[in-house]
Amino acid sequence: LAEQLNSLNTVCTTGFAEELQVLQATMTDYKEHVSKELRLLGCCKPVRVHWYIEGWADVKKKELQGGLLSLESPPRAVYGYTISQTIDLDLKNGGDRVGCYMRIHPGNLDLQLEWPFRKVYTVGVIHPKDQSNVISQMVNPGNCKDGFQQCFLRPKEKANFACGTRTLTTAEKLETGGFIQSNTLHMFLEIEP
Repeated sequence: LAEQLNSLNTVCTTGFAEELQVLQATMTDYKEHVSKELRLLGCCKPVRVHWYIEGWADVKKKELQGGLLSLESPPRAVYGYTISQTIDLDLKNGGDRVGCYMRIHPGNLDLQLEWPFRKVYTVGVIHPKDQSNVISQMVNPGNCKDGFQQCFLRPKEKANFACGTRTLTTAEKLETGGFIQSNTLHMFLEIEP
């Protein structure tokens, strides 16, 4: 009887060990699957990048002395695309306009990305004391006129023309609205997934 119990114990232990290994392998696969799903969910929210233009008074002075002034943020990778934000300041001849745009640069992942660029994006400025107070413009590449579609094609050797809004706001509105703090303007670019 003891021998039969030992034999039964061996059979049960071996059988359950194999099933336990299968169960553990299944659990590992499931954990990896859930991790991938969670990463995908994390990618489903808009990505916002920030750019701080310091020395606002000097920027305005330089524009008044030389005419239309364009500034560009450092390029960054968002959803694999290499992008930058540009701003135009035009104060001469009674004008007062601040334009804000996004520019697509050649990048290492361009061959793996969808072209033309189709993601909806928003360019704008953020109030330094109230993050919900923004002046912004949303751009949907699919709704842009034919003349602007070249801005969203895959760039070859140099960055594309920037696309956004020529008249986001005015320098006066930025200054009287409190958007300039410590001589700095807080810009943002938000790209939808």
